[in-house]
Amino acid sequence: MSTHTKGRPHKVSDNELRKILLQYSSSYPGRITCLGLEKETGIKRHVWSRRMNIDINKINELLISNNDNNDKLPLPNIEQIVEQYFDNKKELIKALTHINDVVQSLYDQNLTFQKKNKNLENEIEQRKSQVKRLDLTIREYEEIITGSAYGVVRKEKKLKKNLVSIEKQNENAASSLDFQKMFPNIFK
Repeated sequence: MSTHTKGRPHKVSDNELRKILLQYSSSYPGRITCLGLEKETGIKRHVWSRRMNIDINKINELLISNNDNNDKLPLPNIEQIVEQYFDNKKELIKALTHINDVVQSLYDQNLTFQKKNKNLENEIEQRKSQVKRLDLTIREYEEIITGSAYGVVRKEKKLKKNLVSIEKQNENAASSLDFQKMFPNIFK
């Protein structure tokens, strides 16, 4: 039986393709496609799909952390990385260092967002208390204005005259308003 395979000899060995694939996967996070590999490496996509399809699928499989949250953190397939770089400690350290850097970066971003979130919550509370104070001020002014029609209230508040008045020019317009037509739900 012949060990010679049919077709043209390979320009790039399978081991070299695996190394290139892992370098690509560490440089470009996310789903790996044959088209992306072709654009980055210059090696035709049919080479990637025929010879490295299993490896690409293994790398694309994500190990999901065991959180109970709905938003789970997708992690790279560590088992695959260790298998690929088992004989080459420098490359293994390089790949794992990249993963460590990514996790550290995400942790730092999380801390930053938590601080921003806390600042925004404090600002919301300040705004709510400001709105409450302004509402109280508005109510006080409304009470003064509506109460100014009564002489007793004017004496209490030391007001000289009624704050709400209808002038001669507005008197006809005010008396001609048909409230039943304007607010039919009130007069049912």
